[in-house]
Amino acid sequence: MKTLTVRYLLCLMLFNLAACTTMQPVSVERAMQQPQPSGVDFGSLVEVTTLDRQSTKFRVTEMTPEGLGGSMGFFRYEDMRSLKVENPSSRDSNETWAYILGGLAIIGLIVLVASSDSVAICSPSPCTNPPNP
Repeated sequence: MKTLTVRYLLCLMLFNLAACTTMQPVSVERAMQQPQPSGVDFGSLVEVTTLDRQSTKFRVTEMTPEGLGGSMGFFRYEDMRSLKVENPSSRDSNETWAYILGGLAIIGLIVLVASSDSVAICSPSPCTNPPNP
């Protein structure tokens, strides 16, 4: 029972962590035609793959009609093979941790109840019928 619970918890945590780091593709062609690519804002985490297949992740600190820039340099849209941006719903990690801890608390409560022995409440004490082993 305990190994199943531990495996379940690990799978749940891996699923939540994978869901928190999803990157959504952004059309490079559309980004070249618009002043600001859809879904990309200042401070967004982006992953740029260039035409020479080099991949770089950075936070956007500079945004022009020609491209995006950050701590790793400036990347022109014409030199990009693909552009991905962090899923906007995954930015709030506090909410994710609240779900993880809440799920762990519920699972812990279920395990505690399932592993407890039968409890007899006698009123008035002492009990006249001893509990069955």
